[in-house]
Amino acid sequence: MFGLIPKDEKYFTLLHEMALKVKEGGDIFVTLFHDYSKRAQYAEQIKTVEVACDKIAAHITQKLNSSFITPLDREDIFLLVKELDDVIDLMNDLARRLDIYDVTTLKPNVAEIADLIGKSTGEIAEAFRLFEKHESMKTHLETLNELERQGDGLYNEGLRTLFREEKDPIALIKWMSIYEELENCLDRCKDVAEALEAVVVKNK
Repeated sequence: MFGLIPKDEKYFTLLHEMALKVKEGGDIFVTLFHDYSKRAQYAEQIKTVEVACDKIAAHITQKLNSSFITPLDREDIFLLVKELDDVIDLMNDLARRLDIYDVTTLKPNVAEIADLIGKSTGEIAEAFRLFEKHESMKTHLETLNELERQGDGLYNEGLRTLFREEKDPIALIKWMSIYEELENCLDRCKDVAEALEAVVVKNK
């Protein structure tokens, strides 16, 4: 794999570094839902991670703009950076939205979906670690797909319960938005897996 490409490995290292930051954000995101009374504190921590990811993304972009030869097509590197950035951005946005919406009590299975997001960011970090080593990441990509499938089930169950039990229309709108953002975040994690797989296949 990647046998004929230039040996500048810094892009792989930077992508893995960014993936590890996304995992760090995912770990905090999970903690937020299990220690919810301190949600504002955890939201600030996620924001700090998001800013760190932006700095890595900017560094990769600057490097691409100044490099004559890259180990992958430039558009593929840009794509991977964007997909990683989307994941941390969604976690950051949702953490802040919980505060804006003044959500004081969580609905059933919301923390379970957050757990799946946290696990997904861990799988992403492992996939990029193997990507850097030019090793197969098939197991991690398959796990990401499975986690997204589990999340779909919890999302559907949550919406069914919400429409059946929630009588306050404002609360209903808030929670529909929260559930949708949770599902979107899992979808973006799956998108990372699909983009990474496409890049690997392209460069075999």
